[in-house]
Amino acid sequence: MISAADERKALLAEWLEQDTPFSGGSLEIASADASFRRYFRIQSGGHNFVVMDAPPDLEDSHPFVKIGEWMKSQNIHVPEIFAKDLTKGFMVLSDFGDFHFQDALEIQNRDSLYKLAIEEIVRMQRNLLDAHNNLPRFDQSWQKKELDIFRQWCLPNLSVQEYQKSTESLIKVTDLIPKAFMHRDFHCRNLLLCTENNLGIIDFQGAMFGPVTYDLVSLLRDCYVDNEPDWIDQRVLEFQKNLQAAGLPYANVREDEFLRWFDLAGLQRHLKCVGIFHRLKIRDNKPEYLKDVPRVLRYCKEVLNRHPDLRDLDNLVGQATILD
Repeated sequence: MISAADERKALLAEWLEQDTPFSGGSLEIASADASFRRYFRIQSGGHNFVVMDAPPDLEDSHPFVKIGEWMKSQNIHVPEIFAKDLTKGFMVLSDFGDFHFQDALEIQNRDSLYKLAIEEIVRMQRNLLDAHNNLPRFDQSWQKKELDIFRQWCLPNLSVQEYQKSTESLIKVTDLIPKAFMHRDFHCRNLLLCTENNLGIIDFQGAMFGPVTYDLVSLLRDCYVDNEPDWIDQRVLEFQKNLQAAGLPYANVREDEFLRWFDLAGLQRHLKCVGIFHRLKIRDNKPEYLKDVPRVLRYCKEVLNRHPDLRDLDNLVGQATILD
């Protein structure tokens, strides 16, 4: 019996042969991610290309195309689209290779790599100034929706009303953080080192107009990488200075205020991530993400310890059901 995945691969091969200039190549698995998308690699004309399979009933690829074309027009290094059929959920993209930021961190100078990535966040915020017109807004209702993932999968016996009461303060103060372009998943597995000083950015289709410190949290308090708290604080303040040097006025605040923005945006993100990792295990049979939960929970506890005004939320996190 042919699986749904094999059927999709056969349809993809047929599309490449009949409707694109990329016929005659062999589809090799490149990667999959936490969504329903899969990626293949093909060779054509002596060059490698990445082919995306995003089932249209499960993944809407229109944001990927719209946001990607806009980012590329503003000199952000995202993949070029060479062929697409969004009704089928297929695309052919430029290939950034397999050398992820996570791999580079193990063998290259970490400070230099993070400097490069931080400069990329500044470039996105500086170049994509029209983000409020091009992207959905990371507002209180969106925060509430994301935070409810944690309640649903880690606090299933807690009432919605009690949970919302405990998270209300976090949502309100996070909403007050100035907003700019926000990739929303700017972490080590969505960055590729194409050359020594050139990062390729992928998985940007969920970008929003949101907190200016959010992408920095994704990078420095990465769900998949350990970094020391004091080292992180130093990088946060360097990022603030870089924003100031780029002429972005929202960075002209006290250092302790900017650090608080970083903590709050991260706490919202990391509670969501813990919920998503549990959902991947329970609903989607992808248990491999659970090994990263202790790291993400540690981030949450560090922030809650630094901000005693979030005591109610601290008590709630302590009640969560966390899987091994």
